[in-house]
Amino acid sequence: MKFSLVASILAIASASSFGPDGLGAYKTKSKIYEAQILDSAGSHQKIDVFYPANATAGETFPLIAYSHGMVGAAMGPIHPGYQSIVYGSLYSQLASHGYIVVAPADCNANGCGDKVNSPYTDCAGLPPVAPSGWSSYYGEQLKSIVWAREQKAAGDEIFAMLDVGAGAAIAGHSMGGQATSLSAHRACTEKYNIKVAALHHSANGATPLGNLGVNVSVPLAGFGSSGDAGCTAETRDIYASSPVYPKVFRNEVGWSHLEPLSVPIIAKYNAPLGLMTAAWFKIHLSGDTGRYYDLIFGGASDSLCKYADMAECIVNEGPLTAVPAIVV
Repeated sequence: MKFSLVASILAIASASSFGPDGLGAYKTKSKIYEAQILDSAGSHQKIDVFYPANATAGETFPLIAYSHGMVGAAMGPIHPGYQSIVYGSLYSQLASHGYIVVAPADCNANGCGDKVNSPYTDCAGLPPVAPSGWSSYYGEQLKSIVWAREQKAAGDEIFAMLDVGAGAAIAGHSMGGQATSLSAHRACTEKYNIKVAALHHSANGATPLGNLGVNVSVPLAGFGSSGDAGCTAETRDIYASSPVYPKVFRNEVGWSHLEPLSVPIIAKYNAPLGLMTAAWFKIHLSGDTGRYYDLIFGGASDSLCKYADMAECIVNEGPLTAVPAIVV
């Protein structure tokens, strides 16, 4: 009993050690690369890369491929560095926990110019998703994974730190969430060694043949908020349709569809979103059973379902586990 109490106290202290900004141990830097592999419609064919800047010699880090939303696509023609501006807080926070984040800045408000995007969409096809024009967008996320691994093979200084063997995480906001759902198809995850996924206020996963979530093949975390009822409901539908465990869903009270963004006057970034996403990835890419695991499954006051007021929060480790789902 004494040992259990001490262990519990240490676990809570460890899980609480990130602080209000939710930053990890690494300082970060960013670089914008030219990437001709990307779709050219309405974009600058750039990839934003965020990475740990104070790594020790020989350290390597897993990859996160992040897909922007339609709002980000609409801003693409305005400024070539828009992602570093509007998503920079999120990307930097993720990288601070020991990741290399690649975020393609491509396609526009009408989707991608290449509506087929073969061979990158061969793994999951082109389901009739809404709005039209976006069914090939997930191919850009898969391209960014291939591109990152090519940079390592070519001897790029930043990508020398890439841990290819750990596999990749995929995530996205709005239309990028829908794209992530498609990239999570088993044929894609096996081909590109994708291990885990996260959706931030995902766009609709419904098709005439069913929800995209039925094809999800890796552990999935869905994030929404009460201030974004539409996309939060769509995120939950994808989460509910996914057959893979563990999986989690969080609907935090407040916050709008722009929760992942940081734009003066328009949008304030919610730091726990990035922290919980990083924790989810740490569990499934690095096998963490300590403080990151506790943030998702521990149930302390700063854990996924407890750190703020929740309209709904579900942590489901699966039907065969002895630990029941947490439903708020």
